[in-house]
Amino acid sequence: MNLPLINEPAMRRDLARMKQFATALLLGMVCLFALALYLERDFAWAGFLRAFAEAAMVGALADWFAVTALFRHPMGVPIPHTAIIRRNKDRIGASLGNFVENNFLTPEVIASKLETMDIPHRIADWLAQPENAGEIAQRITAVIPQFLNALRHDDVQRFLEENIAARVRALEVAPLAGNLLSALTTNNRHQFLLDEGLKLAERILNDNKDFIRRKIEEETPWYVPKFVDNRIYDLIITKAEQTLREVNLDTDHELRQKFNIATQDFIMDLRHSDDYKQKVESLKEDLLENPVVRQYFSSLWADVKHRIITDAERPDSNIREQINNSLQSLSNALLNDETVRNRVNTWLQQVLLSIIINRKSEITAIISDTVKKWDADTMSDRVELYIGRDLQFIRINGTLVGGTVGLVIHVIALLAKR
Repeated sequence: MNLPLINEPAMRRDLARMKQFATALLLGMVCLFALALYLERDFAWAGFLRAFAEAAMVGALADWFAVTALFRHPMGVPIPHTAIIRRNKDRIGASLGNFVENNFLTPEVIASKLETMDIPHRIADWLAQPENAGEIAQRITAVIPQFLNALRHDDVQRFLEENIAARVRALEVAPLAGNLLSALTTNNRHQFLLDEGLKLAERILNDNKDFIRRKIEEETPWYVPKFVDNRIYDLIITKAEQTLREVNLDTDHELRQKFNIATQDFIMDLRHSDDYKQKVESLKEDLLENPVVRQYFSSLWADVKHRIITDAERPDSNIREQINNSLQSLSNALLNDETVRNRVNTWLQQVLLSIIINRKSEITAIISDTVKKWDADTMSDRVELYIGRDLQFIRINGTLVGGTVGLVIHVIALLAKR
């Protein structure tokens, strides 16, 4: 499995140069050792060079073996406890996951980090830029049609039918209607409806006087004189207009009192009468089973979906504008109200801490599971690529430190002989 790297060619070049330098230093010590052996026969001081080069070669070879054993078998020889990373890939992945879980995903570490972040303020600052809020609104609006189109029409339609109908059936309409009427009639507000009804009746009477006259003439016998029909008409119209006028002007009129009593009786019946409750429930059931209502449920989702998608795809989308305005309002609220910002910050810290702590095993499992999927050779190669350059300094330091220690030991040995 290939793992993503940052500028892999450059990393490989740096690793190769460091390996070459460390190896060249070892070869240099070999040459220096050979030269020191040759010179030591004639010059005593060459012994110091030989001691330095000899110890440097030992240190360089030992560290070369140690560094190489991490990634592969030295010289291809399967020496025990070599190619450590390749052979222990899964265990290393599990250990790495446990290390992250026990040292980085602890409540103390996470809470301390979250306290310094002030997430709401950062979000508010970012959203305060119009282009940022507009970009978020644009992205959300663009996703809406995709989301709605992904929903199956039949499933949504069935959901609306079943749930709306179930909610309506579970609702006791009669008591609710009684309570609603009771609220509407508070402070005699229902008299306003009566006033409007009187005005409507007066208009209907004025608009239909000719019709009333014709009906009177049609209904009276042929032998009744014309003036009698006119008299009947005048009595009806005059009495009706007078009654409407009296009721309209007199707030204590008998008709208004009867209307009050009838209204209150109707409210009481809706609230407490089983007979009314059964009638209303029967009416409600007939309404739900009405083909027109069922057709409405059937077309409701399609209509709503079409309207939302059409608006979302418009250049001047109202939905996008509303989302943008909401984001701007949220930004202003967070920036201008420190109390709100602190509450949101506290809430976010608690939520994020809870999520991370409760899911930390799953988070660390990603590390171990991912490492298990990696090819052993590839993992070894990649790890070496990332840290191998620094490990070459171990070889270089081993060469120089080893040589220095060898020189010190040689000096001590000479002093001890004296």
